[in-house]
Amino acid sequence: MSKKSWLLLWSIGLLLINIGYAQESTKISIGNLGFSFAPKILKEGSIIDFGFSLKYTDTMSGAVNFRYTAITENHELFEVADSLNAVTERIFEVFFLPVQYSLLAAERYTLYLGGGAYYEYDALTEKGFFNMPALENLGKERVNAYTNNFSMHVFGPLLESGVTYAGEWFTIALTGGIVPIFLLGSSQKTEIVPLLDPQYADYAQTTGGSPYFYVHLDCTLFRYFNAAASYDFVHLIYKTIHFDDELMWYTPQQETLAHSLNIEVSALLPMGGGMSFQIGYGFTFDWAQFDAASPSLSNRHYAILTVKKTVN
Repeated sequence: MSKKSWLLLWSIGLLLINIGYAQESTKISIGNLGFSFAPKILKEGSIIDFGFSLKYTDTMSGAVNFRYTAITENHELFEVADSLNAVTERIFEVFFLPVQYSLLAAERYTLYLGGGAYYEYDALTEKGFFNMPALENLGKERVNAYTNNFSMHVFGPLLESGVTYAGEWFTIALTGGIVPIFLLGSSQKTEIVPLLDPQYADYAQTTGGSPYFYVHLDCTLFRYFNAAASYDFVHLIYKTIHFDDELMWYTPQQETLAHSLNIEVSALLPMGGGMSFQIGYGFTFDWAQFDAASPSLSNRHYAILTVKKTVN
């Protein structure tokens, strides 16, 4: 498989692995209404989680959670030393859970089961150039410009469940969700000038995938320390644009397995009213496998600066 093939498949893997949301760090309730807000600061962008909830009865409630991810970064293009690729990526996600039923609401334990829908919109733009002297041996220009524009919509049913234990000295919450099957529509246009003839290719498709799931663990100790971990996984069979060794465009089908692991640690500074200022560090480790090839790896670091509810 060509290096260009790996670039395009890895871009799609990074987009899809971002499906999922972390447990809210800031959560404020006014009567039956609730609001949450949790920003994260990355070196190359930001992630903002926010949402609303409404308590219908003592056992029934609903919620809608949003996530906006903005990434801007520059790096080399498919391991060519004399190259540059400027990447801009925007991801907007909606977790709509109109039904959340409380199966258990004891003094220290809570357990709920919810259902609804998941939606995601991704937009990726890549622009750059590469200088490959070896192309002159093929009668081609050594310097070429590269652009890739990709957009995607994902929609599917969402099931979620969570359990919480609130002790005297610590609180622990475990949340898990699954989108058992989803509909995916995408469009893509890729251009390499003047290397390929024709210089660009575009492709649109409507397909599906299954499954996507996530699990999140959040623990607060002594009301002064917080630790959290989350894991996401998605599997799909997908077509994307790339070119073969004969420098011809084509759109083969690939199987993608994408994983993401997040670990966070932070300090909590009490502010009164059951709220604490939260400052900490997070690390994301992503890996994706395309067909039977070796996994591709990446990681990100981010800062946590927000307010967290520490007392129910």
